Amino acid sequence: MKAARPVVLASLTLAAALALPSMGCKRLAEKAAEKAEEKALEKTTGGQVSINGQKGTMTVVTDAGEIMIGAGAKIPADFPKDVPLYPGATPQLAVKQADPKGKITWEVSLETPDATAKITDYYKANTSGYKLETTFDQGSSATRIYQSAAYQLTLMIGASSGGKTSIMESVTQK
Repeated sequence: MKAARPVVLASLTLAAALALPSMGCKRLAEKAAEKAEEKALEKTTGGQVSINGQKGTMTVVTDAGEIMIGAGAKIPADFPKDVPLYPGATPQLAVKQADPKGKITWEVSLETPDATAKITDYYKANTSGYKLETTFDQGSSATRIYQSAAYQLTLMIGASSGGKTSIMESVTQK
């Protein structure tokens, strides 16, 4: 009986370890998986990666810039203040990157339940200091390119999943 005890104890330990995720320690398993994914992505990108499963976000920071993906994405703090963001829209993606000359491009993807026409009307009314250069509409999709002395603003608006509308804003320094 004594010889069987270590085998039973090892089996119980293994069973407990396998059961931990379903016994209230699921968060620990998720956190370990997030850390493993972060390390793998850091190796691939050469940057610093942070994954937050509870918030549903992933952030990658490299020498070239920063990207935040997910429902908890945040607009970069230095996003140009004179570029309007559609009110009430939820950020899904935020990117900031610099070209070799140091000119910065910000890209944000927003989601809203509002229709494309309402969104284009908002931008038309709220882009003071910008000149509308290009308009292209096709069905429920719209593209607008605005120019100011400092930036080019490109808007791409169209249907998204779940009956929502996606707004992609790309702002490039001149």
